[in-house]
Amino acid sequence: MYTQSIKYKRILILSIIFFSFAASQTIAPDITHEKKRLLVLTADESKPDDALDRKISKIVAEAASRLGRYEVIDRNQLESILNELALHQAGFIAGKDIIELGGIASAKEAMKVQINHFSQKGVPPEDKDDDDDDDDRGFWEMVVYESVKGAIRMATTPEEEEPYANNMETIIQADIILLNVETGETIKTYPISAAHTGGSRGKSLGIVLNVIKKNIIRSLKEMYVIKSEILEVKGSKVTLLLGSDLGVDKGTIYEISRLDKKRTIGERDITIPGRTVGLVRINRSSGDASMGTIIRKWGRVREGYQAKELIEPPRGSIGFSLRLNHDEQRIDHGDILFQINPLSRWGGFFYLGGGSIFDSRNDKDFVFSFGGGFIYRFLYTPKFNLGGVVDLPFSFVNRDDDFDHSVGTLMLAPQLGLQTEIMINRKIDLVISGGISSPGSYSTWDYTEGDGDDAKSFDAEWDERGEPALDASGMYINFSIRYLDIDIDY
Repeated sequence: MYTQSIKYKRILILSIIFFSFAASQTIAPDITHEKKRLLVLTADESKPDDALDRKISKIVAEAASRLGRYEVIDRNQLESILNELALHQAGFIAGKDIIELGGIASAKEAMKVQINHFSQKGVPPEDKDDDDDDDDRGFWEMVVYESVKGAIRMATTPEEEEPYANNMETIIQADIILLNVETGETIKTYPISAAHTGGSRGKSLGIVLNVIKKNIIRSLKEMYVIKSEILEVKGSKVTLLLGSDLGVDKGTIYEISRLDKKRTIGERDITIPGRTVGLVRINRSSGDASMGTIIRKWGRVREGYQAKELIEPPRGSIGFSLRLNHDEQRIDHGDILFQINPLSRWGGFFYLGGGSIFDSRNDKDFVFSFGGGFIYRFLYTPKFNLGGVVDLPFSFVNRDDDFDHSVGTLMLAPQLGLQTEIMINRKIDLVISGGISSPGSYSTWDYTEGDGDDAKSFDAEWDERGEPALDASGMYINFSIRYLDIDIDY
């Protein structure tokens, strides 16, 4: 009887395991197998080539081609088809014509540019001296002054010359509209906008169009995200499907995750997304495959896992740093730290902070510092990395001289060292750096009296002991916590 009870329990456990497996099945990775054909619709041919909507349409076509994931039907191909079909109309193409054109071009989606607002005008440059003068004028005096100044400017400006021609304000607001070729309906609208003030009309417009281009590239990536699969894992090195044929080049970063699962609840099938396990940066690629390094890992990366392009890898990080002076055995400095390219081998950083330094009189002087440098990470692993650091700190040192003047000096003390970045979780790292500081060089101690144009600098006054000397040499250790704004799925 007891043996039979155990047998039934085993059967029950096996049944539960079997039905759980049957009810939850993994889904094969969704892989980007081919380029997406895309029509880029331009404005009416009667418009000049330098018309704004034609310029932006050209930027869209060029950006899509360079990304590698699109097969773009360029303007010449499009106009050739349009001429054959006699479909030219004022403005953009009608919905029924888009459907017919798409069938011929074998494209499922089309894009068009719609300009919502465009303006360029000269604006008065900011004049701080005038602002200071305005503070000393009464209301009516200021009105008269500005009226006379404007009248003089208009009278002395030639009719063909625009006022403030070298300080143009350019504003562009537009929509990139993705259309379904089969139905002619709008799939999604991507608003883009940019503004700039400064320079001539052409220079100001060029700067705004460069900003527009960056927005367009991001939108094009969002429209067609590259998805791949892990083919092989050897330590921290991985091989993935897809390569340069689809625009996967050196520096591309993938988000790696477990496979999605399909579950049946009642009569309804649902998909449970796989949890992310790490990030991979591509080092080199062939036409249809690529090799990369696992740069962050919080789970096991296995063959067959899915890889999804990270649209916006973090270009920077922010953190807080404390410095331990090894020779004096004290924390002598604190900084707000900003890092550039935290996921690349070459990176940079800059910081703002404050602390103290002992001078030759053994007095503790206040220090306000700002500076920056660069790092080369020669050892990169999924959990930590190690690199060489060059730091160029500029420090403003402040104290009182012997006659109660608040005096200061600017000091530069280059530092060389090593830095390791240890991953705590997906977005937070512990950063430890250590190295040697040079003695440094500094300017003459001085102080200032008076305000504005009346301000004058004077050398500090010292007694018979002479001026205190500064020496920043020694060993140091920095402890930092940094935060990475990584847009990843959990």
